[in-house]
Amino acid sequence: MTTLRTHLYEEHLKLGAKIVPFAGWDMPVQYTSVKDEVLAVRQSVGVFDVSHMGEFFVEGPDAEKF
Repeated sequence: MTTLRTHLYEEHLKLGAKIVPFAGWDMPVQYTSVKDEVLAVRQSVGVFDVSHMGEFFVEGPDAEKF
């Protein structure tokens, strides 16, 4: 089965992410150690790629222009 990839997939790879299949998508699960990542989020900030969690459709005569 082919998995989908978000627009950030290549960036995740460049940053050294461990990629795993998740609900039909190739998603990053970890970059370094769990301890390092927990400390990074607690001391700074964490970001989660949610672009796989929804989609929307634009229809109508001006859809492509939009």
